[in-house]
Amino acid sequence: MEDDVQARIIGAAKTLFGRFGFKKTSLTDIATEARMGKSSLYHYFPSKEELFRAVVLEEMETLSQQAREAVEKEDRPEAKLKAFVLTRMRATRELANAYATLHEEYLDHLGFVERVREQSFQAEVEMVTSILEEGVQAGEFEITDSGLAAYAIALALKGLEYPWLVKSKERNIEHDLDLLLGMLIKAVRR
Repeated sequence: MEDDVQARIIGAAKTLFGRFGFKKTSLTDIATEARMGKSSLYHYFPSKEELFRAVVLEEMETLSQQAREAVEKEDRPEAKLKAFVLTRMRATRELANAYATLHEEYLDHLGFVERVREQSFQAEVEMVTSILEEGVQAGEFEITDSGLAAYAIALALKGLEYPWLVKSKERNIEHDLDLLLGMLIKAVRR
């Protein structure tokens, strides 16, 4: 029951942060959206900042889960790598669109967001390393250092987030990613 209440509060906060931004959303607004009293909300989240942190953590976990599920659906390492990259970038774009109002407030939360992103980054490196090692073992990929290659891939994706997903709305991300994935696969294919 307590988890259900927390999920309802986080869902309400996501909706309102996405619609109005962090600064313009009050705890009263969130309590109303979650159909509860403000004092009850304080029992679960003592401040708006704590609630924002919970929203960010949940979003990062959701993104990670979507990537894992996409990878698990594929049989071959090449297909797994493509699924990981496409799912990760699509999910990140959805988050960027959902929280467009937070862009101007990003710097206010930069330290926390960067710590969460670093944890997420490490998980991505591990997932890509696993895919690359599977490809090497299957004889599909020729890579001498899977960890380094995975780090470079994850770093490239992280570096592409802002320019592609936030600044370049006019670019066809699916087309661009398909071209980049083709080059990446060609570079590691045996």
